[in-house]
Amino acid sequence: MQKRVPLLLLCFIVFYALVHSIRHLPGLLHGVLNWNGETTYTLSIIRIAADMAIAFLFTLFPYLIFYQWYPKKKTLLIGIGLVICLAGCLLLDFCWVSFMEYPTRVRLSNYLPQAAFFSTIYALFGTVFYFIRYVQFKERNETESLLQSRQSELSFLHSQINPHFLFNNLNNIYSLVYHKNDQSLQAIASLSEMLRYMLYDTGDLVPLIKEISYIEKYIALQQLRFEEPSDLQIKVTGNLDEVNVPPLMLIPFIENAFKHGDVTAPQWLNVVLSADQQHIHFFCSNKKTAKQKDALGGIGIENVRRRLELLYPKKHRLEVKDDDGLFTIKLELHHGK
Repeated sequence: MQKRVPLLLLCFIVFYALVHSIRHLPGLLHGVLNWNGETTYTLSIIRIAADMAIAFLFTLFPYLIFYQWYPKKKTLLIGIGLVICLAGCLLLDFCWVSFMEYPTRVRLSNYLPQAAFFSTIYALFGTVFYFIRYVQFKERNETESLLQSRQSELSFLHSQINPHFLFNNLNNIYSLVYHKNDQSLQAIASLSEMLRYMLYDTGDLVPLIKEISYIEKYIALQQLRFEEPSDLQIKVTGNLDEVNVPPLMLIPFIENAFKHGDVTAPQWLNVVLSADQQHIHFFCSNKKTAKQKDALGGIGIENVRRRLELLYPKKHRLEVKDDDGLFTIKLELHHGK
């Protein structure tokens, strides 16, 4: 938290003017600037400037004392500092008033009530100013910490996708090479293109059409594992060029389907996606194998769930159903303003 003495001074001048304008309002209305009976304009200006300077000390010292010791929770030092500084300011003010009123003698009984009233107001102003600044500083720090934590978690979640994807597909390619499948070279080339997209083409948001292209390449890569392409259906509608989404948000659902789905069953996978300027609707269902395990696909779907919570709080609905023989995912995402 930085000191803001110039800002404090500016606010104090406005505050001082508001407080004392009421006292001198009758004279101001008649075009007379008079301070405690001063007979000349020059003396009034000098008296006002000096009184304002001393009054500002009543405001400045509490502000500096709290600035120095309140974050450290030095309550005793704060109390002692306030007593010493405010007593010193009162003494200075009393000396100034006595000088200006000379040869008339200023009595403490007449001076103290008014001086104590105004000095308390000034000191409270400095204290309130400090705590307003302190609360703003704490809120800003908490917001920045939350944003940094959120960004770090998003980066971590994003980084989890790449090894997860790479591990699965290297296993598939290893199987193709092991069985001397003619499609192994094509699989390696497809994987290279997908890795290039993951490493270099993904920012905070990407066009939805790129994500769909990525999903199609992933499915084509998976199909190379089979002698005959598996029976699946994909339907995509909407203006995909005009819709942006977080990268690699939908692919874990497709990965999960290929990992746990019964690829030998007719129409074992059904994917439907529609998008407009405000919403994205995604539906994915796959038939499960008889020995289905780990239906949620490890970190994949839970990763997506957490990313949605961070990026689209209260702007999405994700439903995951694991019924007998069928695993279904429904995602409704409000991405517009």
